Amino acid sequence: MITAACLRQWRPGEPLDELFDRELANRESLFGDPDRDTVGALVRLTRTEPDLRAVWLQTYDEAEPAFARALAERAGLPADALRPAIQAAMFNAALRAAVEHHAWRPVDEPADPATARDGLTATVRSALAVVAEGLA
Repeated sequence: MITAACLRQWRPGEPLDELFDRELANRESLFGDPDRDTVGALVRLTRTEPDLRAVWLQTYDEAEPAFARALAERAGLPADALRPAIQAAMFNAALRAAVEHHAWRPVDEPADPATARDGLTATVRSALAVVAEGLA
């Protein structure tokens, strides 16, 4: 997934999807090493298991300040500036919503790993396109 370190390398004027493409080119998958089926099953469980949902949301909550600092640094703003905090919240919510949308979709039969990866990539790309308007 796009990290705070990756956001620091995002060049002004560069489309957000190009940053995503660069990050994908440097990684085997969006999730790294964990088994995609296991990750997908865990994300699906966040819909029905309140304790797991809390951990899932806490993970995103903990990532948001790192995104805000990276965006502030990129823009030459103080780390506690409001604009990068709002941008980080938008970015973080888009990533979470995309992963959940992909995991929660109805599936008649399991997809092969390449198809699943491509589907998740397309979903994240769509989410980033929506949020990019506010990050530019």
